[in-house]
Amino acid sequence: MIARRKRNQRGQGALLRSELITAAMRILDRSPTTALSLRMVAKEAGVAAPSVYAHFTDVRDLMTEIVRECWRQLAQEMGDGIIAEGTGREALTRQLCAYVRYAMERPSRYQMLFAMQPMDKAEPHDIPGIIQPAFRKVRDALRAIRDAGGTIPGENSFSAALLVLSVVHGRIALAHLAPWREGNSAPGVEAFVAEVLERLLRP
Repeated sequence: MIARRKRNQRGQGALLRSELITAAMRILDRSPTTALSLRMVAKEAGVAAPSVYAHFTDVRDLMTEIVRECWRQLAQEMGDGIIAEGTGREALTRQLCAYVRYAMERPSRYQMLFAMQPMDKAEPHDIPGIIQPAFRKVRDALRAIRDAGGTIPGENSFSAALLVLSVVHGRIALAHLAPWREGNSAPGVEAFVAEVLERLLRP
């Protein structure tokens, strides 16, 4: 039996909303194919069902926020993977290795990132909405390499970022399909990404 959650003080509704998202993610981490319901999330969080409906109109509304949170987590981990020392390519490699680790260690969350399309209208040379933080890190790293005199694939940093992320995402997808095969562990995929970047980028 799940313990009843301690009631928040007045004005702490945002805290409950965050706890509900975390509770829903715990359910999906345990069982990615679960057909999530708001009542299920309420039980996991230890609150009454009406408390959930006060924050989310339906399951799709909740799932959109889960996807948004997963993108935020991924962008944060990519940022945490950067240190000042090294070349632009080395910094980008650390970013993308952090991306790979997130995808390989949290496959259900990573797959959710591409299961929905809650994106806003695209603006020229940018990726909007929830994808933007992670995409921007790669685009800006490639732009810095180009501005320092390096060679990047594509006509500009935007197209280069799309190419690099497409390669990384494709390799992750293949690893998820056959995780038992040699080279499909997180270190194996990271090594592949590092090799690709070495071939694509010139200092």
